Parts: sequence; structure tokens; C-alpha cells
Amino acid sequence: MADVHASRSLGVLGIEESAERAYRFVLRNPGCDINDLCDRIGAPVQTVQADIDMLLERRLVRAVEGALTAEPPEVALGRLLQHETRRLGDLEEALATAEGVVRTYVAEHRSGQRPDRWPVSVDLIPAAEFADLLMALVTHSTGEMRALRPDQWLLPMGERMDAAVTEAIKAGRSSRAIYPSRVIELSPESVHARVRAGEAVKVMPTVPTRMLIFGDEAAVLPQRWGDTGGIRLLIREPSIVALCIAYYEQLWSRAVGASALRGATRQEPQLALLEMLASGAKDEQIARSLHMSLRTVRRRIATMLAELGADTRFQAGMEAVRRGWL
Repeated sequence: MADVHASRSLGVLGIEESAERAYRFVLRNPGCDINDLCDRIGAPVQTVQADIDMLLERRLVRAVEGALTAEPPEVALGRLLQHETRRLGDLEEALATAEGVVRTYVAEHRSGQRPDRWPVSVDLIPAAEFADLLMALVTHSTGEMRALRPDQWLLPMGERMDAAVTEAIKAGRSSRAIYPSRVIELSPESVHARVRAGEAVKVMPTVPTRMLIFGDEAAVLPQRWGDTGGIRLLIREPSIVALCIAYYEQLWSRAVGASALRGATRQEPQLALLEMLASGAKDEQIARSLHMSLRTVRRRIATMLAELGADTRFQAGMEAVRRGWL
């Protein structure tokens, strides 16, 4: 019974105490089943089954005809630790950015208490003037262009904007864009020209709002978050533009390369799938992003592992890098 009172350490990975207890029993007793766990732990079947479901979902154990076996902890727990480390790193960066913005807001509040206070630089742009504004920003601003495009292919000014951005890229300016994954199915042609021109494109399951950022000079957002029309906000306040950039970079780090837009060749087998695996995406997220069933995704992953001669996804990623696929 000593293990029942041992210190628990997997809560930080989202594993509850009872599930950790079940996991440790499976580690020591490969081939056990639910009844063995119930007898050993002294918990009802429903509780033990819920714990095992959690372990199966996190791929810490596997079940074959009712027999439970633990995956090697250095692989299974190592994968969870790497994911949590990346998440905490992203959070640390976001908090550092927020800390800087808080200091700016404190200064703004203090300045607002003085008779000579200065306003934050945010302009309201009517919908009728929006197209001309974007053309002017593309032409006269400097630095990298960043865009969130949840529905770019539906905009009446899309072709005009495509031409302007393409010319800017040809002139040496860099541009990045994030689309929802459904663009691959609904309107791949709307981004083909951008990709061919040299724009870096990624996709994610959903894109939360429209947003355009021009260098560190200006950001354009809808007046209400997520709106697809109406008044836009032209923001030139440096700290707010910096916050928009930090938010964009967080999304970019979670999005995946849109290889399907370029068309995979025989030298790039299942590149989109590899990119998502390398980013730490779960099977369910991959299925949503690539518009596949969960069964199809898992079958393709198994095929890819066999093709690469890898036993684990980590090994597959290393072999893909060695072959120059990623």
C-alpha cells in the first residue's frame, strides 16, 4: 500500500491522482485488466474505466483485447512534457509582452490625469474608405506584412489586394498570412498566387478575426472582434501594434504549413501531415485541419511511420528532417 501514499507529480500534465495511481499499477503489471485494477485500487469500475480512458487518450497505455500495457514512459511522458514545456514557453513570452503593455497603460493612465493628456492613436475607418486605406498602407508602409484572413476569398477587393501585395513581395518585402484550414477545400486558388509570389502561408482550424499588421507602424482590426465588415480601427499606437504582433506570432507558432496548397510531390510525401506532427498537433486537430476522419489520419500516420522506418512519431520527425522533408 506504500504506493497509495506516494507523492503525486503528474498533475501538472493534466493527469488526475487516481489516474496516476492506475498508471503506476499498469507500469508494474503489464497485461492486467480493469478487474485487476479495481481489486488493487479498491475503486468502482466506472471510476477506473474513466482513469484508463484518460491514459489511453494521452497514449500513456494501450489496450489489446482488454489487456493493458504501458507505453515506455521515457517516450510517452517525454512527449507530454515537451508539449507542456512549449505551452509554458509561449505563455512566458505572452506574459512578458503583457508586462510591457501594462507599464505603457499605467503611463497612459497617469498622462490622462493631466490637463495636457494625449489621445491614443486609433482612427475609425468607414467601410467605404477601407480599400483605399489598405492600398496606401501596402504602398507606403515598411517592414513585414502580417495578416489573419478568415474569409479573404469572399472580399470584393480581394483581387486588388492580391495584386498590391504581390508587387510588394516582388519588390523585396516579406509577407505572412494565416488562413482557416477550410480554404484548402473551399478556395485554394485564392491563395495560390500569394504562395507562388513568395508569401509564407499557414493554416489553422479557425482564424478568430481579420487583422492586418504593417511592419511595426500600424495594425488594422474590425471595430468589434470577429466582425467581417463595417468600421475598421487603424491603430498606430506603438505599444498596441506591438501587442498585435505578439498575438499574431503566438498564432503563427501554433499554425501549420499549408503544404497542401503547394501540392505535395513524391519527394514530399505527406508533408502537411509531417508538419502538423512536428508542431505537436493531436490526431483530432490534424483530422479537423486536413478535413479527414480520425481513422484516416491514424491510418496515414501508421503508413508514414512504416515508410520512414520509424517506431515512434518522434523518430519519424527526426528521419523526415534527415531526409530534408522538413
